[in-house]
Amino acid sequence: MVGTGSIGYIGYAISLWLVTGIIILWLDVSAYELSKMMKEKKVTRFVGWLNVCFGLLTLIGYWTMQSWAW
Repeated sequence: MVGTGSIGYIGYAISLWLVTGIIILWLDVSAYELSKMMKEKKVTRFVGWLNVCFGLLTLIGYWTMQSWAW
């Protein structure tokens, strides 16, 4: 029901993906680096960037649907 003025949760999901991705990259990666846990650092960096990418792709898709679909 994009474009009909209905209330949805996609905005919250986008915000959560972006914020949690940034927090993971900012806090967790540095904590693992200080602890010399390199495997965990790599996985955490991957998960953080995955969250940021999901948030950005969803934001672009949502904006596209809002702008051009209706």
